[in-house]
Amino acid sequence: MYISKNPAKSRPLSANVKRLMRLSRASPANEKVMKLGREFSIRDLAYCSKQGVLFMEAASMGFSMEDFAPLFMTSQVAGIFDVYFSTSNSEGENDLFNLLRIPMLLQSPESVVEALYWIDDIIDRAEDGQNKSLLISRAYEEERLKLPPALAELPEEPNRNVDELAYAYWLGYIYRCECLMHEESSRMVYGAFDEAFMKAAYRQLLASPAGEMDLSDCATDICEELDRFLVETLWPEKQKRQKKQQEREMERLCSKPTKLSIEIPAGQPGERRNDG
Repeated sequence: MYISKNPAKSRPLSANVKRLMRLSRASPANEKVMKLGREFSIRDLAYCSKQGVLFMEAASMGFSMEDFAPLFMTSQVAGIFDVYFSTSNSEGENDLFNLLRIPMLLQSPESVVEALYWIDDIIDRAEDGQNKSLLISRAYEEERLKLPPALAELPEEPNRNVDELAYAYWLGYIYRCECLMHEESSRMVYGAFDEAFMKAAYRQLLASPAGEMDLSDCATDICEELDRFLVETLWPEKQKRQKKQQEREMERLCSKPTKLSIEIPAGQPGERRNDG
């Protein structure tokens, strides 16, 4: 199968964005951190569920979450979800009207997955300096019936592994819950919690009493625990590793012998040479 470049690695989060993320998360160990919390509505839970279904559809089609999660969470398609599923942009009935204008978000998760890989295939093959929007427009007109390699090579039989489908649904659900809780973009949330970390968290969850609870009843609690672990453990440990790495680099530079090659002309200092 054709593997596209991982956009999560090519678009790192800036230091300022990470600072804002740190401020938006609850941390009982730091009273100066802004506490952001609100009651989730039925609409919010519905948005989380829709993204969960989307991730489950991708898993059913044969895509692993290791590949799909970074591709989706850093894509323009996820940006559409961020706009229309955002609480800050909600306008009551108008919000529902906007969703209805994008029927694929409500009716066909498979179409969203196909569109995502179709766009990614075109952008990934584009040359530097090319207008990507124009390339997508031309491809839509000229190659509407041609599948990108990632879709053409999918298995004929859908994935029926219940455990993988359950994890995919949970992953999409929790990612959207994080976006809504902090009003952050999908790319920011993925920058904090990559798929490998989320898979480990999911396995621990299954072994805990919360693994028996309905996801809609414990999703916000799960997100709060993830946030707490991020602020109190992951980020401090990363800072310590970076500091140690900088210290080792400084020690290496200081211990490295400096070679100075200075040529002193013949004669005493200040004495004028007479070459005649």
